[in-house]
Amino acid sequence: MRSRTTIRPCEIRDYPALKSFDEFMGDRRIDMQQGNLMVATLEDAVVGYSKVAPSEFMGWPLLSIVCVASSSRRQGIGRDLVEDARSAAQWLRLYTSTEASNASMRNLLQSCGAREMGFADDLNMSGEREILFRLK
Repeated sequence: MRSRTTIRPCEIRDYPALKSFDEFMGDRRIDMQQGNLMVATLEDAVVGYSKVAPSEFMGWPLLSIVCVASSSRRQGIGRDLVEDARSAAQWLRLYTSTEASNASMRNLLQSCGAREMGFADDLNMSGEREILFRLK
């Protein structure tokens, strides 16, 4: 039986934990100050986070990051973060994307009911194809 995940707004005191497993470019302290991050905790330890940028995708909100500490993966934490963002009442629509090669994230999104909408090439530094999804 998996431990219960708690999702809550990120606080500045969470920064050291996020920094220890964050795989994405950027400074999470800026995102924290803007109120764009939620964290997942297991037994009071921060083990994941998500970022929703309120108007980053053609004026619509974009779930731009879902990150789970490698030691806490495959426990449903990513799903909890995606579902939390998807269920937030303030979003009329919610979009996200992932690299074509990221089969784990693509499977997670599809299992959460995300609808694949298309793709875009050369959006990220690697030039890899991004698959676009609508979550809500």
